[in-house]
Amino acid sequence: MHHSLQSSAVRRRGLLTGALAGVAGVAACSDEEEPPPVDEGGVGAAEETTPSESPSPEPPQPLTITHVGDTFPGSHPNRLPSDGGASFFEGVADELSGDVVIANMEGALSTLEFDKCGGGSCTYFRLPGEYAGVFAEAGIDVLNIANNHGWDAGPDGAAQTVEAVNGAGMELAGMKDEVVTVEARELTVAVVGFAPYYFYTDVRDLDAVAALVSAAKSSADLVVATAHLGAEGTDQRHVPEGVENYLGENRGDTRAFCHTCVDSGADLVVGHGPHVLRGMELYNDKLIAYSLGNFGGGQNLFSIDGHLGISGILKVDLLEDGTLTGGRIVPSRMDDRGYPQLDADGAAIDSLNELAADFGEAGVTVDGDGALVLPDVRGGA
Repeated sequence: MHHSLQSSAVRRRGLLTGALAGVAGVAACSDEEEPPPVDEGGVGAAEETTPSESPSPEPPQPLTITHVGDTFPGSHPNRLPSDGGASFFEGVADELSGDVVIANMEGALSTLEFDKCGGGSCTYFRLPGEYAGVFAEAGIDVLNIANNHGWDAGPDGAAQTVEAVNGAGMELAGMKDEVVTVEARELTVAVVGFAPYYFYTDVRDLDAVAALVSAAKSSADLVVATAHLGAEGTDQRHVPEGVENYLGENRGDTRAFCHTCVDSGADLVVGHGPHVLRGMELYNDKLIAYSLGNFGGGQNLFSIDGHLGISGILKVDLLEDGTLTGGRIVPSRMDDRGYPQLDADGAAIDSLNELAADFGEAGVTVDGDGALVLPDVRGGA
């Protein structure tokens, strides 16, 4: 389902189906006693009976949101995968699971030409629309277009991207002022995307951010905010206080944006864009993952050097009321082609534990098995 603050049109798409893991049915029991047994002398002796006890209801089962960072399998015309992208997600396929799986799609599914830099030098990531199938076949349910490459084919290319993504059975989040929703185990999950550009809902406009998240909350049980945030590069692993700037661009106040999302009703906030992992924070009992880094840039779209090659698959467990019950990071890294692979060395865990210090007592760490260690804090950081 997809709706806009600018339009009353509502479009339903039954993407995810399944029964809510709920309370086991209680077997009916009779109030009547069995006839008393008859002894050898024919005299009945009534036996004391104990009513059967109803089984205890099962506890509510959390819904798992899975999210990965910057992802794109190649680029038209000279960096196309030789197999059409069929093997791009092969190394991580078993872990791209959950009730709702989200990825930041770092490019446009259109080959239309567009001058996004006004005659200047720019890098473009574009693929034909049929590459939507690469994401869909990997089990991804929602793609985010709100980033600095989603508009690489311009507004007409963005429209073609929506068509390609929807045609493959997925939803596209991040179009300006729009909320997309998916159904998962009888719960509605809304996804809203943001980036520091006027053609998306702008992370720098906190009033617009609050309005969109609030609208999402009014239409869904759970809300995930996904956003392209912050400066880029190996020297940008830490989340600063105040506004971030990169190559002359004001990219907004990253912390203020994320806190605004939570204060407006978001149950999970996930960042991407710096091309490196950033730390995680527990704010008002909600998880903020400030950057998941480079998950996969096929045909070496992204650098794999050092921290630029390290990422992770984030899995977060939420109850219907938004309560965070846990989560984990599955460490990953890009191989020499830029394809995502599971990382047995767990470099992401070490990195995230180092970066948790950015948030003091509210920093979220990770144990050796990848489970999130939530700090014992309440309220804002």
